[in-house]
Amino acid sequence: MKPKGQKIMLYAGTIIGALGGLLGMAVAIAAAPLYGSLLSLFFIVVFGLAFGLPYLRSRKRNRLLSTGRSADGLITEMWDTGVTINNQPQIGMKIQVTPQTGPPFTSEVIMVVSRLQTAYYQVGVQCIVKYDPADTKTVAIESLGSSLGSTSNSSNNYSNYTDQFSAVQQQASTGSPFFPGKSPSQIEEIIKGIDAETKRIISIGMESKAIIKTSQFTNIYLNGENPFNFFELEVLPDNQPAFEATCYGLISVASTSKFQPGKQIWVKYDPNDKSKVTLSHS
Repeated sequence: MKPKGQKIMLYAGTIIGALGGLLGMAVAIAAAPLYGSLLSLFFIVVFGLAFGLPYLRSRKRNRLLSTGRSADGLITEMWDTGVTINNQPQIGMKIQVTPQTGPPFTSEVIMVVSRLQTAYYQVGVQCIVKYDPADTKTVAIESLGSSLGSTSNSSNNYSNYTDQFSAVQQQASTGSPFFPGKSPSQIEEIIKGIDAETKRIISIGMESKAIIKTSQFTNIYLNGENPFNFFELEVLPDNQPAFEATCYGLISVASTSKFQPGKQIWVKYDPNDKSKVTLSHS
C-alpha cells in the first residue's frame, strides 16, 4: 500500500476505534453506572497515556527544532521503552549537552524512530540538538554523527548556482562515466538542468533525514575543487515509510567526509514524486 493510503487507513482506524470506545463506555455506564464509570475512566487514562504523551512529545520536539538553540550533544545512555507506535520502536536516551554558552547539562529524550534507524542511535554517538534554555530537561535531536564545530552546508546552496558553471572541470581527459560521450559544454547544460530541478524541489519539497547508501564521484569538479557526486539514498521521512532515491549533489571540499556511505544527511523530496530528491543541508 502506498504511504498516503497507509496514512488514511491509520486515521480511519483511530477514528473508528475512538467511536467504538465511546459507544462501549456509553453502553457500560447505562448498564452499570458505577462499574461502567470506573471502566470508562480506566479506558480514558490508558488511551491518554498511549496516544496523548507521544503527541505532546512530538509537539514539543517540533517546537524545539523550530525555535530552540543549537548545541553539541553526546548520547551517554539509551534504552528500549518497550513501546511500539505504528510498528516503530520508541527509545529513550540520555544526552550530555554542551551549549555554546553556559555549563554542560544532561537531558533525556524519548522518541519514536524508524526500525531502519535504530542502529544509528548508539551510546557514544555525537549529535546536534536543539534546546530551550528555560527548560533543559529534554532536547530535540537535529542530526546525528556531527557537531557544531564540524558542520558546514553542502555546496547545494543554489543561489547564483548557475553562475558557478563558468568552467566544468574533468579529471584529465577521461570524461565522466555518468555522462558518457558528453563534452564539458554539454555537461554544463545538463548540470544547469539539474540545477533548475533542484531549485524547484527546494521550493516545494518536504525536508527529511536520509542515509547515504553510496556516494560516487562523477569525475567532475565545479566551482573550483568541489566534487559533483551521485548519491543513492535511503530517505526516512517522519511518520511515513522509508524509501530509496538517487540524486546529484555538489559538495564543498571541507564537507566531503560528511557525505560518505552510512552518514545521515538532510534532503528535500517532492511529495508528489518521491523519486525527485535533492540534498538540503548536512
